[in-house]
Formats: sequence, C-alpha cells, structure tokens
Amino acid sequence: MKTTPIGIAAGFALIFGAIFLGDGWATFFDPASLIMVLGGTASALMVAFSIDELKLGLGGAKQLFSFKPPDLEHYVTLFAELSRTARREGLLALDRQIQQCDDPFMRMGLEMAVDGIEEQEIDDLMRGRIATETARLALTPKFFNAAGTYAPSFGMVGTLIGLIQMMQNLTDPSAIGAGMAVAMITTFYGALLANLVFLPCANKAKAQMNDLLLARDLVRTGVLSIVRGESPSMVEKRLRLFLSEQTEAAPAENDSPLKKAA
Repeated sequence: MKTTPIGIAAGFALIFGAIFLGDGWATFFDPASLIMVLGGTASALMVAFSIDELKLGLGGAKQLFSFKPPDLEHYVTLFAELSRTARREGLLALDRQIQQCDDPFMRMGLEMAVDGIEEQEIDDLMRGRIATETARLALTPKFFNAAGTYAPSFGMVGTLIGLIQMMQNLTDPSAIGAGMAVAMITTFYGALLANLVFLPCANKAKAQMNDLLLARDLVRTGVLSIVRGESPSMVEKRLRLFLSEQTEAAPAENDSPLKKAA
C-alpha cells in the first residue's frame, strides 16, 4: 500500500473538511496567496539549486509514489546459491546467471568477479558506484527540505504584504477584520504545504534512499564474499549478520549506509 499519496490526500481532506464545517470557508481559498507561496518557493529553489540539481530532485520525487523496497531476504538466498555454484563449478560458471540478473549494481559486481579482478579493486569500484548514487539520491530529500523551509517564509512574506496594504487603508474599521483574515491566508498555505507535503516527503525520500543504499551495501558484501571463495553457509551467515546489525542497532544518520558508502 502506498502510504505517501494516501497520507497527503487524507491530510488535505481532514483540514479542508474542518474548514467547510466552519463559517467563512470561502476566505480560505485565495488564488493570489497560493501563487505567492508556490511561486516564491519555486523561485527560491531555482536560486538554491542548479538546473541539473532541480531535474534530479524533481525526478527523484517520482520514486516517492513508485518505490518498491528491496527484498533483502531474496538477496541473501540468491548469494547463497551463487556461492554454491562458484564453489562447485568455479567463478566462470556465474557468467550464465549474470544475464538473468535484473539488478545493474549486482550484475556489475558479479561481472568483475567473473573477470578475475582483484577483491580490493572490486570493493573500491563498488564503493565508488555507491558514493555516486548516494550523491544523486540525496538531492531529493535536500530539495524537499529546502521547499519545506521556503514555503512558510513566503507565507509570512505574503502576510506582511497583506498587512501593509491593509494598514494603508484604515478608513473603514469594519473592514479590518476581513483584511486581516485575507492577509493571514498565505501563512496558512505556507505552513500547510511545508508540514503536510514538503517535509514529510523529505523524510520519506531519505528513508527510501537508506533502504536502497542498505541493499547496495548488502550486494557489495555478498560479491566480495564470493570472490573470497567463502562457503555458502558462511556467505549466508555473513549477510544475515550484516542485516541484523543494521536493523537491530537502528543506526543514527552518521552510522547509516549513506555514510558507509562515502
């Protein structure tokens, strides 16, 4: 079940449902305020990021709705089978199984193993690939975190503009209340988008990135175990120990696969 779209839709339904149940709901719909928040946030993002970074950040946003967590148990079983084949028939026997591998990162590691490349060089190349992928994946949470910072700020800017315009026309005291309500709408939009869309999406993107990098590190460990000629039981034990250390320790950000890959 995709929790991201469900959560966003439920949040908007809850908030705007509460608005419709109250009085003066039409006040909450102000196109100019929405343009101020969205346009200001987009402009600030263009200042903060290059065009290439914006493309990568927005491209990574698609993963929020289509991401499938890696099947880590499948990797453990697969590497145990591969190590059994390598021990029985040699590393060259893995060549026919590489063609059936749908994971490009795993295929790269196994191809280097079959080609007889030294263990240290394989490790270095795979770590380099992980570091490159990490830099690319990290742009999405960074992008949404920045948007979550800018949106409330531009909401406040819109409120200040509205207050200034209201203060210039105080001839009708009865209109002050209505003018104040309109001035506050941009702050409402900014806080809503930041706390329901941008910041939660940043957290989701970061969690997805860590899941993917954990799978990459698991694959790297499995490939190196095969290169060393470890027994299938040892490969399985090593990978399960690796997974248990990652899941049970619940590492902080500094100890996550993101740091290990660097």
